Amino acid sequence: MNRAIVAVLLMAASACATQPEADAPTAPAALGPEEQAVLKVVDTFLLAVGNGDRELQKSVELPDGGLAVYRAKDGVAGPVRRMPASDFQKPTPDHDPFVEMYWDPQIDLRGSFAQVWSRYMLTDNGAIVHCGINAFQLVKLEGAWKIHSALSSMEAGSCDELGAKAATGLRPRDGWRETPSQ
Repeated sequence: MNRAIVAVLLMAASACATQPEADAPTAPAALGPEEQAVLKVVDTFLLAVGNGDRELQKSVELPDGGLAVYRAKDGVAGPVRRMPASDFQKPTPDHDPFVEMYWDPQIDLRGSFAQVWSRYMLTDNGAIVHCGINAFQLVKLEGAWKIHSALSSMEAGSCDELGAKAATGLRPRDGWRETPSQ
């Protein structure tokens, strides 16, 4: 009789020691200094592009890097546009600033290489224009992280699917100079 009770107690203890349920919240991992430095470069790049600041943009990207973008319509990805980083953003004096913020970045870091994958939303004067994913590949050269290449999808109908309404921890928060469209 005692053996049966011990067996039941051991099975119960074993069941309690299993992995947490998939829906259980998990604490976000603390970012180390390198991860923080990588995200600072991504933040700076997005601020520069949204604000039309080509000099700031050039300070965080490699001139021989590249960018690839596609626009989706009705859930179907359109053709991929590829371009050298130097051709990506050429602001004009009448550039209408916009805001592009991302959340829940997934960072992979190994030695002098880093990858950041995240969901984002682009707004113009407070209205959401589209959402999508951004993927940045960075290299560390002479002690500084630089964007080597970037991929971006522009998906007007994906904001709900990507969780834009519930997004928390949006980055970058400060430094935008968006003004109403004229």
